[in-house]
Amino acid sequence: ERAATAAMNALMAACRGALTRPAASLAPLGILAAAQRGCGALPGSSRSVGNVQGPYLRGNVVEAWDKREKAKILATRNPEHFDDFKPGDSVAVRLVDPFNPKRLETFSGVCLGLHKIKQYGGSFILRNQLEGVGTEQQFAYYSPLIKAIRKVQDAPVRFRRNKLYFLRHYPPKNTTVQVKDKDLRWPKELRVPEKKKE
Repeated sequence: ERAATAAMNALMAACRGALTRPAASLAPLGILAAAQRGCGALPGSSRSVGNVQGPYLRGNVVEAWDKREKAKILATRNPEHFDDFKPGDSVAVRLVDPFNPKRLETFSGVCLGLHKIKQYGGSFILRNQLEGVGTEQQFAYYSPLIKAIRKVQDAPVRFRRNKLYFLRHYPPKNTTVQVKDKDLRWPKELRVPEKKKE
């Protein structure tokens, strides 16, 4: 009974990462192998990874769900209509008006920062001066309402920061982006039909 209790305590300590004895001293007793079978791997060596297998989510469920939802959105997008950009670039976003799904609108501005852009919940912030008022809008990168993203202009200088919130205190000319829809090369299905001249 004492041997069984000692082995169980050592196994629990190995799984919790509180094992102080060297692994070499536990190998002859078979405790190290039992710990590896019990926890899958020793702490710090690996972690559970989420995978999508058909309709099922395996491993880390949150990570697997994130991958599945992200893949659904990317499957409906044309990579040619979504330009890569970084903080400081002037960007224009073509999206569906949430209050009127039949209407498309464009918001352009300077990108102040990217937040977890590689995950399904990633977002970015654009700032522009509209009628003399500083206006910011945050977009979910993988939102189905976003139909296209165009990089209008590269950052004028190289920024060493990933978050450019200090531009809020700069003169308005630093965050002003003026661009016309016809100059953004939107896809045909995203263009506003021109009115016929009578």
